[in-house]
Amino acid sequence: MRRTTVGLLGAMTLGIATFSAAPATAAAGVIYVPDSFVSALSDTRSAGHYEVVGTGLHIWTEASPVGVTPNQSKVAEYIASDLALADVGEPTLDYTSVAGIAPGFQLVVDFDGNGTPDGILVGETVYGNNWWLNNAAAPFVKLGAPSHSGGFGSENNGTLDEWRVNFPLARVAAFGFALGSGVIGEGTLNAINYANTTYTFAIAVRLDGRDACKKGGWETSTSPAFSNQGDCVSYFSSQK
Repeated sequence: MRRTTVGLLGAMTLGIATFSAAPATAAAGVIYVPDSFVSALSDTRSAGHYEVVGTGLHIWTEASPVGVTPNQSKVAEYIASDLALADVGEPTLDYTSVAGIAPGFQLVVDFDGNGTPDGILVGETVYGNNWWLNNAAAPFVKLGAPSHSGGFGSENNGTLDEWRVNFPLARVAAFGFALGSGVIGEGTLNAINYANTTYTFAIAVRLDGRDACKKGGWETSTSPAFSNQGDCVSYFSSQK
């Protein structure tokens, strides 16, 4: 089972979703909460919440306090990536709703391949396979959008295949989900299907010292991950 690693980026604004099973040949990955979330991109506010339950992520929003700006009813997190947009397939969320609005899938994209994210593609089930561009995206991305028609999350939209044709150098810097802002919803994110990998969730594990490395304890650590018991013991010895 593959462990995800995180790092990078500067914050932007968001939106997306699709609900279907991943291909039978998909690899398996784990998103360690909260370590795998990119802190610079996190947009989980005071009225938005998440917790690991089993291998899923329970997410929910509450009513935002009256008069508080921006609206606090939002939970949004991202996982670092470095893949060509051409290689991510058709990302989906496996989500079980309890009430209200469902979350959306987020793709933070470097459209010109220069190493800096330029916008976010948002996919929501209500729009089928059409992905719309966030309003804070760079002007050149808006200009190059496959379609400028209305009726979607923004006037700049298109299928992922159309975005790939228009921006052949595009790379995905992070992927994730968002519920809100300003909407109330609750449910369990069972998995994120991205680039032919099905990611489930687990609580990050940190050992408290070298003795915890023994009897296979080193294998349970996720922050950091160790290659063997000796590696684990050496790590804690160097902390003194």
